[in-house]
Amino acid sequence: MPRPFSEHGKEIATATRELVGRGAMEPVRRSRVDQSLWVACDHASCAENRLGDTTDPRAADETLLARWRAEAADEPLPPPVKRIYERCFWILDRGERCGTVALARSTLGGDLVRLASLYVFPTERGRGLGRAILGRIRAALARHGLGIRLETNWTWQKVARWYLRVGLWLGHWKRSLNYRWYPDVPAPIIAVGDREATFSVEHDGRPIVLVRARRDGDRLILDDTAPPEPFAELRWDALTTLSLALAFRGWPLIRSKEQWDKSYWADACAPEALAYQISVWEAWAHKRGWLVDTPRVPGLEYPSWETFQERWKAELSRVMPPDAD
Repeated sequence: MPRPFSEHGKEIATATRELVGRGAMEPVRRSRVDQSLWVACDHASCAENRLGDTTDPRAADETLLARWRAEAADEPLPPPVKRIYERCFWILDRGERCGTVALARSTLGGDLVRLASLYVFPTERGRGLGRAILGRIRAALARHGLGIRLETNWTWQKVARWYLRVGLWLGHWKRSLNYRWYPDVPAPIIAVGDREATFSVEHDGRPIVLVRARRDGDRLILDDTAPPEPFAELRWDALTTLSLALAFRGWPLIRSKEQWDKSYWADACAPEALAYQISVWEAWAHKRGWLVDTPRVPGLEYPSWETFQERWKAELSRVMPPDAD
């Protein structure tokens, strides 16, 4: 069996052993029952956010699980025993299982550990268990100088908003919403009103504003004033994260047609690029028959998936014209 690249593998393994030893998590057993239930939780998360089905995976029969696999998943989800690049765990609360989480075995060259499959059983929600385990994981990894990264989807609104509330930054939106947390970077402070918004971090007991924005009808206006040193290097990620917060509040993300034409293809920073990705993500969700209960971005066009495909085909033909022969 191939072995995954193990950058920071020892530190991650030590952190997970600490978490297991303190009763925060337990490894998934190799038994068929454990393996099947853990994967059912992964499918339940997809079904809840894409189909609106909140059935507890512990109560799902094979007919329902088959429907989840067919209608809610992007691709087949392997059991934990076959996931060689991550370790899979049960989240524990006073010794009882209350959900799932997975942590990558390596950082693949960086200093962020990928976290996935964070799920709390429906009967255990409302008690802060998701926030608690995320905090314990962050603290354990931070002792080794490591942060976390994770992905979720724009149309998974409750989940995507929750990650902002628990202090994560948005790094990019290349294929999905990619969140990050670094142990040495302050938590974001985001304030979005009806007409003005700010993104700040706390320093010496006071907020330092990194980005200011205001809205003028269906147009977004950004203040180009650079934040003071040493916070200037955070402005890129601050604007990326604020763009998402504005989208959650139904703010405009487009500054002008010129800015749109210049930056709609970007993976981060430019709010117009997030607006474009939102329209693509929602078109695909509609195509798949998934739930789309999201705020509208003022001034944004929402083409169908078929329309996008026609446009992409036309763009490709302009860039790569057929041979003269």
